[in-house]
Amino acid sequence: MHILIAPDSHKGGPDAGLVAETIAAAWRTIRPTDVMTCIPIADGGDGTADILRKATGGKTYPLRAPGPLGTDIDTDWVLLGDGKTAVIELARTSGLAMLPESLRNPAMTSTRGMGTAILAAIAHGATDLILTVGGSSSNDGGAGLAAALGYRLTTTTGDAVPDGALGILAASNLQITPHPLLENVRSVRVALDVQNPLTGPNGAAAIYGPQKGASSDDIATLDRCMEYWLALTGLESFTGAGAAGGTPVGIKLVFPNATFEPGISLVLDACGVDKALCDADLVITSEGRFDQQTLMGKAISGVATRAAAAGVPVIVIAGMVETNINISRGDYKYIIRHVEATSERPVDDIDVRITNLCAATRRVARQIEELLHR
Repeated sequence: MHILIAPDSHKGGPDAGLVAETIAAAWRTIRPTDVMTCIPIADGGDGTADILRKATGGKTYPLRAPGPLGTDIDTDWVLLGDGKTAVIELARTSGLAMLPESLRNPAMTSTRGMGTAILAAIAHGATDLILTVGGSSSNDGGAGLAAALGYRLTTTTGDAVPDGALGILAASNLQITPHPLLENVRSVRVALDVQNPLTGPNGAAAIYGPQKGASSDDIATLDRCMEYWLALTGLESFTGAGAAGGTPVGIKLVFPNATFEPGISLVLDACGVDKALCDADLVITSEGRFDQQTLMGKAISGVATRAAAAGVPVIVIAGMVETNINISRGDYKYIIRHVEATSERPVDDIDVRITNLCAATRRVARQIEELLHR
């Protein structure tokens, strides 16, 4: 049997490369004659830049930039193998995983660091940008990013407002003085990990605010901030505007001709997954948690959709699995044959998570023939 192993990272745990290696090694202990191809993937969130760098033979460039709370941090950006396309990952400057729970506050965190990284890439000579906007800690609508690029929110006296969503409410004007380097940009592609609207019951704050530290009262305030931000920019909400706390809005303000696409599709194309599927008899994919959000444009849903088109069955091995999730709908019907959980409860220790992943993989390997012929 020829198996394509295409996992995402497990948030707060092993990265996609380590997950792929772990699954392959554990599988070989049960079925040593199977042929395995490992292609780690990402959906626009944490790790996407590294995945694209490895797939294209690119290079990483270090950078000092403002972190989610404004203090400068050591981060980086990626130049792909073509020498002209830069990948800027929001999770590397404003990522949720960068903050302990006690410091998470989407009303105060900012995307300014991503704007700083964009300028660094353009100054280096990049003419094409891929902006990956998953995994954020912020809900500032991309206002911090825009401010770093010359689109500043100011008070009635002309003073800059504080970074973060709450700072937006203190603004009365949007002063636009685009940074001269922006003229060198030819194209901007934005990799989205979700398709949520900016505000409302399915918006950025309502759906993702709680995991970023927002209370129910905070969510209402954040929605008000985003509605006012739209009014200041003169833009309207659009599909995917709610990704990464509304960051696509700031990007669209600065780069009106930017294109927005599912991050997983961009990654799968760059990594040659369709070609690998031609030889595969089975796909094994993985992520930290398998739930309803998984089927709304996340990595596993992208892999399953491609596998369905190729007629290749899929097995999911996830850190945790939401109960009563429906995997027999739409594109996933008959393709996802089984979902295996590595644990019934959250696990923080990375070594324990790897051990659990090995054990889950072996369980699946022992019963794979039965699973495929259900």
